Amino acid sequence: MPHTYKALGFAGFCKTDIILYFSRIFHLLGEKVAIIDQSNQEELRHSIPTGIFTQDRVDYRGVDVFLHSCNSPISNLKLDDYTVLLIDFGVNDKALDCIDDLKALFIVTDCKRHHTVPLSSCISHITSRPDSIRIIRDLVNSKINPRYIDSLLQSSQYTNVIAKYEFGLNENEHECRLKSQYDDIFKFTRIPEDLKNMLIDCIMGLFGTEKKAVQKALKKAQRGG
Repeated sequence: MPHTYKALGFAGFCKTDIILYFSRIFHLLGEKVAIIDQSNQEELRHSIPTGIFTQDRVDYRGVDVFLHSCNSPISNLKLDDYTVLLIDFGVNDKALDCIDDLKALFIVTDCKRHHTVPLSSCISHITSRPDSIRIIRDLVNSKINPRYIDSLLQSSQYTNVIAKYEFGLNENEHECRLKSQYDDIFKFTRIPEDLKNMLIDCIMGLFGTEKKAVQKALKKAQRGG
């Protein structure tokens, strides 16, 4: 029986805020959204209030979040009611069994070697070649540039890279990233234009959603919707 949902995967580091941004936009687009944390780090557990439990998941402002799922295959979860899944793999290579079901895998890192090298090791366990979107964040003016990070990451060796995004270190963006961790109802109006465009482009390109609808949902989400 075919899945009723469309899934996006996220591997790497510095991505929790991106997952949360996507979740708010999709929710405001009328989708039934679930976030599944299959990472060993469980960073999402520290970014959402965990006071409202519904059996095996947390209801976070209309988005269901499955925590403590790093050792549970996706097939064990009841997901028939959802239309969009956002799956956080972290660098848990044992959670990549559903990789073929993804619309795309977001491969996210910054310039830190202790992030990029473990991420490369994780994605080296991928046996198929899923479509991927490579993101490098917090870039500074140095020899540690995207080309060098790509030489460590080797994402094109293991996946079909359909898009690449690079974002420089930005104080306003970093503030929004922190707010997504500390504020139960977070705003991200001050993220830079290139990050907003990435969110819009990815939803349009991967889901076929009209640009005006995505822009409207994004604006409302940025204001805390």
